[in-house]
Amino acid sequence: MVASLAAAPEAHAQQNTFHLDRLEVPGGPEDGIAIYRPVQDPGFNFYAQLAVGYARRPLHTSDITSDQQVQQRSSGGVINNQYSTYANIGFQFLDRFSIGAALPIAWGQNGDLPDYSTLGGNGNTSAFNTGGPAVGDIRLDARAIILQTKDRRGALGVQGSFNVPSGTQANFGSDNEVTGTLMVTGEYKIGPVALDANTGFNFRPDAIINDPVHGNGLGIGDEWRWAVGAFVPFKNEKFRLGATIFGSTGLQGSSSATGNTVFTHQNTPLEWQVEGRMRLGAKQRWWIGLGAGSLINDGYGAPDFRVVGLAGFYVPILDTSAPSPPEHRRVRPTHDEGMKDSDHDGIPDDIDACPDQPEDHQGESPEDGCPLPPDRDGDGIPDSMDKCPDQPEDKDGVDDQDGCPETDADQDGIPDVKDACPKEPGKPSKDPKQNGCPSFIRMEGNEVRVLKQVHFATGKSTILPDSFPILQEVADLLKANPQITRMSVEGHTDDRGSNEMNLKLSQGRTESVVRWLTEHGIAGSRLEAHGFGEERPIADNKTEEGRTANRRVEFKIVNEGGAK
Repeated sequence: MVASLAAAPEAHAQQNTFHLDRLEVPGGPEDGIAIYRPVQDPGFNFYAQLAVGYARRPLHTSDITSDQQVQQRSSGGVINNQYSTYANIGFQFLDRFSIGAALPIAWGQNGDLPDYSTLGGNGNTSAFNTGGPAVGDIRLDARAIILQTKDRRGALGVQGSFNVPSGTQANFGSDNEVTGTLMVTGEYKIGPVALDANTGFNFRPDAIINDPVHGNGLGIGDEWRWAVGAFVPFKNEKFRLGATIFGSTGLQGSSSATGNTVFTHQNTPLEWQVEGRMRLGAKQRWWIGLGAGSLINDGYGAPDFRVVGLAGFYVPILDTSAPSPPEHRRVRPTHDEGMKDSDHDGIPDDIDACPDQPEDHQGESPEDGCPLPPDRDGDGIPDSMDKCPDQPEDKDGVDDQDGCPETDADQDGIPDVKDACPKEPGKPSKDPKQNGCPSFIRMEGNEVRVLKQVHFATGKSTILPDSFPILQEVADLLKANPQITRMSVEGHTDDRGSNEMNLKLSQGRTESVVRWLTEHGIAGSRLEAHGFGEERPIADNKTEEGRTANRRVEFKIVNEGGAK
């Protein structure tokens, strides 16, 4: 595909291209897109999955040459765009073992051959091809779970993979020889989160491009591979989110053919990927998923960007836990034909749980001989267990088995049983003592205490906007409590200024508050305004703190009864 092949002093065969794509898709029902999990469904299952992927620039020019002039004349990628599919099939059996096969194919790819012309023509591109399709090597997997905790929260597995040289050899589809991988897989769940790790060795032939021994090329050989990930299920595992980091590095420290491949930049591809998956169908045996990520280190095969979409399914082959037939359907001796059936429901008395009540063949046990118990309100809770037999249960998640709909007196969406302030509309809170309570007011007997003062413009009756949320909570309180038929809005000032001026100012401010409340849905007949000026201090006017406390608006319930 690109430049010249360095001389090969070692006896074993060396090649010009290799299997480029570093994404190895496991394909099992519980696996991630880029990580194997030592988890499988019980029984004997067949599974299949097809993934479709796009990778942007999986082979950078800087991976195969260190010459700055060549890199400057390149578009940046030897392979710029790669469109691939990853097909998987397999079998799971005995709750511990699985075998599978995978075939990756790059149906389309393109890129640029680096231009070596100004360097004396020392590049040979005749043996390479940047176009596709590039068929990958068939991978055969054998996996086993060797350790598993009793609660199935932790597991340790091993696996071996063989790659058959079935791919194309001129455009980075194949390693051109049988290759193999030995790997250990592990998982442990902390709460709902599954933590996974893979590590192992990939044994593959040497491949060289340019002159890696002298630092101007890429040498490929045996590798150490790894992956770590985390997965979180939702809605009884119908949905799953996950994140994975995966990569590899070379194992050859000073090969005369490939040079040093251990943690060198171009030999250490590293990627991250996030993914989501959803199961489909009545038994959730189908799934679809989507993953996306990019490189962390731009070693060979790690693209600038990668996206993968997939769909799969599994089918049980052998039923290892076939249920026994219901007791009343078991084969009975012939003399049972004439057995007594008092209620004439077709179920003999000796196996009829209610021999004097005909079976109605409804409910969870339609053949036990008993009809469903009376349920007048039709909420599925028998009258004998229903605290409100004439009111259907609302199934809102709060005491759904008591048979009673939950009340919400203040209509704030929080049932009274969980509402710390059942008559005062509020917001949800993680603190049970604050759940459903307003933020700025509290009802205390016949008074609505304001926790934060209502602010006005200095010396005026104009309400400042920062006090609107306080007044809105007062309005919401009155709307939720129609039994409050009359509320007195009372204004007070400190002793600065004349008493006449303070009386006028406090009266104007209370009238502004009443006007604001009526404009926001409260009937004027339920409100009255009174200004008391400096006549009723609650603190010492000789201090600034005292004067601040005395400047206040109070809300008092004057009459409480039937709504007008």
